[in-house]
Amino acid sequence: MALARCSALVVLSVGFIMSTGTARAAATDWVGDGRAAVRLITATDNVPVGSTLEAGLEFRFAKGWHGYWRTPGDAGIPPAVDWSASENISGEEISWPAPFRLVIDELQNSVYENGVVLPVKLFLKQAHTSVRIKASITYGACSDVCVPLEAELTLALPTGAGGTSAQSGLISSAQKRVPGSPDAAGVDVIGTRFAGPASEPTLVVDLKSRSGPFIKPDLLVEGAGDGIPSAPKVELQDAGKTARLTVRLAALPPAGHPLTLTLIDENRAAEFKAPVD
Repeated sequence: MALARCSALVVLSVGFIMSTGTARAAATDWVGDGRAAVRLITATDNVPVGSTLEAGLEFRFAKGWHGYWRTPGDAGIPPAVDWSASENISGEEISWPAPFRLVIDELQNSVYENGVVLPVKLFLKQAHTSVRIKASITYGACSDVCVPLEAELTLALPTGAGGTSAQSGLISSAQKRVPGSPDAAGVDVIGTRFAGPASEPTLVVDLKSRSGPFIKPDLLVEGAGDGIPSAPKVELQDAGKTARLTVRLAALPPAGHPLTLTLIDENRAAEFKAPVD
């Protein structure tokens, strides 16, 4: 079982899914197979009065299979979506619920298991005007081998007075899993700094919890080269209320390019920057 195989996805598998999901109420049909599938959902059955539409990409994975976060790590393919064929959509903003770290054969991966909804905010060209959403999706699913997958999803929403959809709860629950500010998670960032020689740099992050002790904090670091570094060394003090996380980096990031840090600790998560002077 080696996720190194994911670095050669196209060579190992040609199991692409190229089906079309048609609209049914505020959700398309599932497109996929017994390993993984995806559908498009919206929070309302009709186009809202405002200038944005809350939607989501819902993925499901069979037991033993997983998909990937926006930065997959040492292997894997993150979801990528082309919305350009949509009608009355001027842009989009995808949010990423907190993943978890999966390490196999020393390969670091940030993944989703079972299922996940990626909340999507769609910006309308014309408010309260019907839309036709077309999403062309590529993503990867891995088990003992990794498979690249594709899906074409189409969903039309009319104007009308309809309220929330049956899928709105899925989207709102996923939005709560998206890392917010440290303050919202009850965490104070005391400081971030770099230590050690340039040949073996480390990132040191000092944190204080205001809403209960840290349990098992992890830190996903983006921007320090390809992939994500290994899990941090964790030092807890003050009955778990303060934490020092030390992460070994492959190289110092360039000046002026801050690292993006995602803190994950049990059911809370936060995202913040580490400036590089």
